[in-house]
Amino acid sequence: MKTTRLRMADTNPLNLYNVVELWLSHLEARGCSTNTITVYRFIVTTFIREVGNIPITEVTPDTVRQYLIARRRAGRSPQTIAGNYRTLNALFAWAVKQNLIESNPCAYVDAPKRERVIKHVPTPEEIETLLGACDGKDFVRVRDRALLLTLLDTGLRIHECHQLRVGDVVQETFAVRGKGGRFRYVFLSGETRLALVRYVKLLGNLPADAPLWWCRHKSKTLTLGGLKQAVENIGKRAGVKLSPHMLRRAFATWSLRNGVSLEHLRLLMGHSDLKTTQVYLTLLEDDLKTAHQQHSPVNLLKKR
Repeated sequence: MKTTRLRMADTNPLNLYNVVELWLSHLEARGCSTNTITVYRFIVTTFIREVGNIPITEVTPDTVRQYLIARRRAGRSPQTIAGNYRTLNALFAWAVKQNLIESNPCAYVDAPKRERVIKHVPTPEEIETLLGACDGKDFVRVRDRALLLTLLDTGLRIHECHQLRVGDVVQETFAVRGKGGRFRYVFLSGETRLALVRYVKLLGNLPADAPLWWCRHKSKTLTLGGLKQAVENIGKRAGVKLSPHMLRRAFATWSLRNGVSLEHLRLLMGHSDLKTTQVYLTLLEDDLKTAHQQHSPVNLLKKR
C-alpha cells in the first residue's frame, strides 16, 4: 500500500480526507466529546496514510483487510486492531447513509478477534490501603480522599468527574453530561459527601459554578491529565497499581455483586447499550470462578 501525505485542500470532495472531515463534523454536531473525536481522527488519519487519500468509492473490502494486516504486522495489539476496525466501520456506515457509497466495505470483512483480557478489579483490601494513603489534613490528602471516594462511589468516567463544579457536591444527587452529550443522574453516599464537604471547605469561598478540582496551592485548577495523574499518585503512595477506570470497574463489579440489576447499572454508568454493561458480567464471572477455586470443598480436600 502506498503512503500519501494528506492535503488540506483537495478538489475531489469524495476523497477520504474530505469525507472524514464531514464525518467528524457530524459527530461534533451530535455532541460527541472532544476526546472521542480526537481518537477517531487519529485512527482514520492512520488509515489514510496507509492506503492513500483515495476517493472513498475506491475503498474495497480488500483495502480494509490489507490495512488490518499491516496493523498486525506493525505489532499492534488485537484490542487496538479491533478498535481500528470499529472506527472504520462507523465511518463507512455513515457514508452509506449519506449516499456517498453504495455499501460499507467493512460489512464484507470479518471483525478482528479480540483476546480476552481479564482486567483487575481493586479488592476491598486494596481500597482500604488506598484510603489509608489519603489520610491526613493537608490539602492534597483531603482532596485525594474526596476524589477517590467520588470515583468509587459513582462510577464516573474521569472526564465526567473533571466537569464537576463546587455546587454539585452540596447535594445528594446531581446531573452529569456523559458520552454523546447524554445527561444522567449521579448519587453520592453520606461518607463521600462528607469527604467532599471537607475538601470544599479548604477551597475557601468559591462560587457554586467554580471547578471542583484544584492543584496543591489552589492557584489553578487541575487539567484532565492532572486529575488522572492525581489518581495514579494515590496508587503510587499506596503501592497499588491504580487508574481512574479501575475505580469505575470496581463500582460496576461491586454493584453487580451486591445485586444491582444490569438495567439499573447501565443507567448509573451512562451506557447507551446494555451490551456495554454486560462486559462487567464477565469480570463478575471471573471473580466467582476465583472464589470457587479458593473455597470449593473438593479443592479444600486436596489441600488437606
